[in-house]
Amino acid sequence: MGPAMSDWADRWTDKTLWIALEEAADRRGDGDAYLFPNGRLSLPELRRRADRVSRGFLALGAGRGDRVAIWMAGYAEWAALYFGLARIGAVMVPLNTRYKPHEIEYVMSKSRASVLVFKDEQSAGKDYASILSELCPELDAGKPGDLRCKTMPQLRTVIAVASRRLPGILPFADLPDTGVPSGEGAGRSAPFTSLLAAGRSVTDEQVAAAERQVQPDDTAMIQFTSGTTAFPKGAELFQIGMLRGAQVNADFAGLNAADRFFSPQPFYHCGGSIFVMLSPIVSGCFTVVQPYFDATEALRLMDEERCNVTMGHQPHWIEYLNHPDRPKRNLSLDKALVFASPEVNRLVHDKMGIAGLLAPYGLTETHLAGTFCGLDEPLEVRLSTVGRPPPGMDMEIRNPATNQPFPHGEAGEICFRGWGVMKGYYDDPERTAEALEPDGWFHTGDLGLIGDDGNLRIRGRIKEMIRVGGENVAAADVEGYLLRHPAVKQVVAVGKADPRLAEAVLAYVELKDGALASAVELIEFCRSGLASFKVPREVRFVNDWPMSGTGKIQRFLLKEDANAVR
Repeated sequence: MGPAMSDWADRWTDKTLWIALEEAADRRGDGDAYLFPNGRLSLPELRRRADRVSRGFLALGAGRGDRVAIWMAGYAEWAALYFGLARIGAVMVPLNTRYKPHEIEYVMSKSRASVLVFKDEQSAGKDYASILSELCPELDAGKPGDLRCKTMPQLRTVIAVASRRLPGILPFADLPDTGVPSGEGAGRSAPFTSLLAAGRSVTDEQVAAAERQVQPDDTAMIQFTSGTTAFPKGAELFQIGMLRGAQVNADFAGLNAADRFFSPQPFYHCGGSIFVMLSPIVSGCFTVVQPYFDATEALRLMDEERCNVTMGHQPHWIEYLNHPDRPKRNLSLDKALVFASPEVNRLVHDKMGIAGLLAPYGLTETHLAGTFCGLDEPLEVRLSTVGRPPPGMDMEIRNPATNQPFPHGEAGEICFRGWGVMKGYYDDPERTAEALEPDGWFHTGDLGLIGDDGNLRIRGRIKEMIRVGGENVAAADVEGYLLRHPAVKQVVAVGKADPRLAEAVLAYVELKDGALASAVELIEFCRSGLASFKVPREVRFVNDWPMSGTGKIQRFLLKEDANAVR
């Protein structure tokens, strides 16, 4: 059962992520807490591994406030990095594993990350090491701690979770042939063979001194999330906010030590980096992590690991509902968090028989704290609304034109204020000022209304955002890239309803006079430079645009056309 709104109690005052791990490890003991594809992990073992990571980064000269980018799917090393970096106050910068080179270059440069950790693997046609070599050819002649990369000038060290040696890259752990030194760290004169080996010389006193500097409200993560402009924004999230965000989600989902939680959420999304990573800490549940979503494997894992709780966006559920293996699997699901339309929520309940279904609403910028229903509320309320904010979070529906509060029953912009609101967008005062008022109110850019029952109902987005599955796609990302094509004169991207993904990208394109390009050619052009979820599924050519009296293209008319029945 989820808690009543008045029952929710903050358990994290004056605590950091490392303190939370230590307390949970002492409380829980050696029972399994996580299952990653490369092994099971108890909290005491995670604490030991994270301690080695802390020491390794201190040996590299990293500490409080230093940014460390992590480009890796959900493996056990992610968890060790997460708590090891938080312990010494270093700031994680998760990189979307679906990013293409120019997107990685932007986020690395914007965050000014001096260290990049990646996993040396090939997945879905992506070779991580090859992409890095393309981005930073200086690796071949560089050395860890003293890298000079033209495209990412702040980057000094690249670390690989790998089973082979890579030029200019420091291994995460010692390799079998580790008798040959692999590099020198920042500020060290003696070579070392891996990140973890470097930490062996760091004393307990050095670790304790670094740990004492870290405060609960220190920035722990810069989470990049696409907005309405051409490039993603980096939300500054802090340690105690992450703990509280995980707690409210776990509490309203009724998570406890008896639960077995399956998650396909990546750690470059807050669903993974806050809720999934911290669920064993805040609730005691056992968590099964799938690094890359595959419906067949997901159903197998949920069956064999006897998972009774899961979460997912609309594409996950569409895959499950239509998968031939689902009737063959003995699923034990009795609770789930669903981020989909009310229609899909109903199908999941009716066809998969999950009684404890919840559809919460949260954002990266609020540490996933938004609105929730309790498990004890009527089914129709849980399927058709997203509930109410938890204690300590205020919500208003504002008139987008006047910024004045609307009464219940009128749709306007959803705004929040309280403990969950981010610090701002990293190194982006203009966009921070647009989203955050001086008195703490955060403008979500989403439309909603509060019914007479006090529950929020989502009505769409003010921002020019396309929601492709669980990914936010800024129309300007797609438009800006298509405008690089020599034949393209003008382009507007909108969302077209899609039964599996919720929305897909449709691009309206005007070609330059005399230029020729086919829809297939433009889609393939996008595929070469944009993450797959941003690539248009359809291109429509136009010569005349619907214009407003002030000379602006009327996007809403294009979206109506995109979704018209033909």
